[in-house]
Amino acid sequence: MSKRSYLWAAFVARPLGMPVPPNLFALAGFALLGAFVSGGFWLLGAGLELAYLMTLSSSPRFRRAVDAEVGAVADDPVDRRYQAVLDKLGATQRERHAQIESRAREIFTTLGDSPLMATHADSLEQLVWLNLRLLLARQAIAAVVTGAHAERARLDQQEAQIVQRLAEETIDPDLRRSLEQQRTVIDQRQAAHADAIRRQEHVDAELDRIDQQIALIREQALLATNDENVGASLDALAVSFNEANRWLRDQRDLLGSLDFNDHQRLPQSVLRGNRTIHAQHSES
Repeated sequence: MSKRSYLWAAFVARPLGMPVPPNLFALAGFALLGAFVSGGFWLLGAGLELAYLMTLSSSPRFRRAVDAEVGAVADDPVDRRYQAVLDKLGATQRERHAQIESRAREIFTTLGDSPLMATHADSLEQLVWLNLRLLLARQAIAAVVTGAHAERARLDQQEAQIVQRLAEETIDPDLRRSLEQQRTVIDQRQAAHADAIRRQEHVDAELDRIDQQIALIREQALLATNDENVGASLDALAVSFNEANRWLRDQRDLLGSLDFNDHQRLPQSVLRGNRTIHAQHSES
């Protein structure tokens, strides 16, 4: 592993399973002291942060722990498969998916001892996978939609010129046939663009539904005094997964490169919440 990766691992280190790296709290504290007390705290904080990162990232014990963790991921085909899909997303989509991962992880933690969780854990894991695949689908569709918007005026202008030429009575028969074929191709492209826009709207609706469904289950898991309310949300979760996955399978003509396996486990790195280190390592 590179020195840069060890530094990043030190920066986001979360001892004892803490949900947020304590280093971020320290940085925020010095930033506030520098803003409201004295600018000297910024220099002090920068010096302490550099010393902390260099000391921890150079520690043989820390490096062995990081190497062992990354090595475990490298040997896990589930994690490699998940990471391969995740790596195809842009930064904005990765951040959006990280929020879904975080909420699902909180649900697993809150309902870990509930019999309902054992029954519906698979559906929740599949929904996280589905969210990842839908984000990848949206990214592919968005490329088509962006091109459609850029070419709309040009295609309309070309078609108008073709219609004008076809209206000429003295036009050569061979030229007429060629222009009619061009017009057919333009019409087909315009129809494909309109279809891509509709698909993007559908994907956006499915992504929003997944987000709202998982948010609802998380809230009910935190507030519920019995399993009945949570169970209703988990049942709805399974229905949402089945419906969204059915629609996604129907889009193979556009999304044929995606994996449509319905039952894929989430990597342990996602369930434990140490995905950040792996993503940074893969990009180093």
